[in-house]
Amino acid sequence: MMHAQRIWSVTAIKSVEELARKLTESTWTLCTAFEHHGYLFLNDATSEDGAQEYSVVKRLGRGTFLQVESITFGWCTFERALDHIRSVTDGRDHTNDFATRVAPRLEPADRHGRCPHCA
Repeated sequence: MMHAQRIWSVTAIKSVEELARKLTESTWTLCTAFEHHGYLFLNDATSEDGAQEYSVVKRLGRGTFLQVESITFGWCTFERALDHIRSVTDGRDHTNDFATRVAPRLEPADRHGRCPHCA
């Protein structure tokens, strides 16, 4: 997670297919995040014009998070994104060398309003 001061607007996504579509078929503002089954996909790109890089963070408990992966979905096909998402949410991508405790700043999408990253 490169942007510790960024505030992400989180939207819950129910299906892996919907999440893969969102991550591969659209370019999102820098404050966009999606949550699927306890995993947060935080837009960690440096600009909207750059590669859509996402930090993947596992919610461990209230206010406790572990970054388990970083994936450039902007370079993925829909099928490859599905594989990545399933691998992460099944726990196959969690490596002790990469996993790091992080403290992302999060807001529900309906309370986010406007910020410098989406204005």
